[in-house]
Amino acid sequence: MAVIEKRERKKGTVYRVKVRVQGMPPQERSFTRLTDAKAWANQTEAAMRLGDFRSTATEAKKRTLADVIKKYREEILIHKALSSQRAENTYLKFWERELGVYAISFLSPEIISKKVAMLTHAGDERVQLKEGQKPAKPKSRKTVKLYRDNLEMLLKHAQKWGWLGKNNPMEGVNRITNANKERVRFLDDDERQALLKACKESPNRQLYAIVIFALSTGARKNEILKLPLKDLDLERQFAILRETKNKETRKIPIVGFLVKVLEEHLSWRKKHVAKMEKGSKFLFPRQDGLEPIDIRKAWENAREKAGIIDFRFHDLRHSAASYLAMNGASQLEIAEVLGHKTLQMVKRYSHLSEGHTRSVVEKMNNKIFEVED
Repeated sequence: MAVIEKRERKKGTVYRVKVRVQGMPPQERSFTRLTDAKAWANQTEAAMRLGDFRSTATEAKKRTLADVIKKYREEILIHKALSSQRAENTYLKFWERELGVYAISFLSPEIISKKVAMLTHAGDERVQLKEGQKPAKPKSRKTVKLYRDNLEMLLKHAQKWGWLGKNNPMEGVNRITNANKERVRFLDDDERQALLKACKESPNRQLYAIVIFALSTGARKNEILKLPLKDLDLERQFAILRETKNKETRKIPIVGFLVKVLEEHLSWRKKHVAKMEKGSKFLFPRQDGLEPIDIRKAWENAREKAGIIDFRFHDLRHSAASYLAMNGASQLEIAEVLGHKTLQMVKRYSHLSEGHTRSVVEKMNNKIFEVED
């Protein structure tokens, strides 16, 4: 039951609330208004009787968002795939930096909304830039959604751990909808030339061949980097991709300029791998040969040197598909090259093949409506 005591003090009247439920420690709190005292008493007593009360008010004041992130990293994130860990750590570092010092109880929809807006307008860096520091780029709607949803997930875990009550501040933060509009970003001719030049001049000797491979075949980065040497057949001009996103093996053509580039790469690789103690099974090996090479830093440096904005390695795949569409490939052909199970994924390139479609329809019309002289 709840008991409310009225106490007169020098600074005014205070209403002291004490809630007792058998089997649980009593909960106490003071208010300056009787209506607030009654409301808290009713809510707390109901929560205690339902078994939902864990003295979260105290925990929410003691625990910071940084505490939540630390526990999440140690108990949950560590069990996820490395690729997932890298992606989530990007979001976690941002929230840790921007809101980590806040006690959970002080996180409000207004505070969180401002940080989300900052991502939308100025990227994930602080507004005050150091001398010579470049301003951060605005995040896409889909990326901002990932940041927002990551924080919501963290606070839901805080609720499960008894660190936060039922009122999650994320309920007052606008949800981001319509964020799944498919992105089509491909290199124009000038960008492509600039990027390839920067890759060729990169200290990373393998970067150029990897980028040419991606542009020529539309293969994903992991599919290329994890490709074993034994699954490449330059004589018959194909490669077998086994480490694919949809877990299905597929064969891709290795033709044209890519053949020449890979021949040069294999010649270099033969000398390079010979220096390794155990050799390497990968077409693009790391220095010790045990794992595929990591090109992240080399790729970022080459992209920056080329002056290309808003472009990811995965967009090389979009570029290959776009070039196929612009050169007359059908959606079915593009899907087969990229390894998509359905045509839905390649519909984003349909507008790029309108010229080819127009040509086909024009030929058909000329034939069937041909007028005799």
